[in-house]
Amino acid sequence: LKMVHANEMPEVTVTEVTDPNEIARFQRQDARHRRNLEWLEAHWIDLLPRARGRFVVVAGEQGHVTDSPEAAWEWAKKNHPEDDGAIVHFVPLKKAWRVYAHRG
Repeated sequence: LKMVHANEMPEVTVTEVTDPNEIARFQRQDARHRRNLEWLEAHWIDLLPRARGRFVVVAGEQGHVTDSPEAAWEWAKKNHPEDDGAIVHFVPLKKAWRVYAHRG
């Protein structure tokens, strides 16, 4: 895992994938990711009270709260090794407006 700092431009490589097996694999991963996002949306209110200032991980349509992103990914790999559509989300400590903008 490499952190990208605001003043660095990450290197991006675009590759066209035409292999039907690879495309099907990506579509299955995307479907797992979508199911995890839908699970999080449906259970967000249950997780939120204990998630403030922490990380929420969802894998296998099951949620868990951890103190670090590393612990979140470890939990996902240990409990749902087959789910390559897992998600990790940081929940800010305080509810506030957040503005994300491109500087350039």
